[in-house]
Amino acid sequence: TTVNVKLSRSSGIYRASEPVEGKIVMNSPTSISHQGIRLSVNGSVNLQDPKGSRFIESFYIYGAIKPISIVKKTIEVRSSGK
Repeated sequence: TTVNVKLSRSSGIYRASEPVEGKIVMNSPTSISHQGIRLSVNGSVNLQDPKGSRFIESFYIYGAIKPISIVKKTIEVRSSGK
């Protein structure tokens, strides 16, 4: 059984306030039962400043900027069934 998430944009790049759209494609040689299908989304950003801004420098910890979590959500796609 294989599970693929195919986004509607081949680049996979979305801007703030744009909906992320796509399909969940499951392929199995036989019929399968499931206890529900959930999609978990975790998103983070990395701050980058090629000019060395003092504002960005204030976020440095031991010379590295830690990623900032912007979304963490689980969505039920299908309830249990076949």
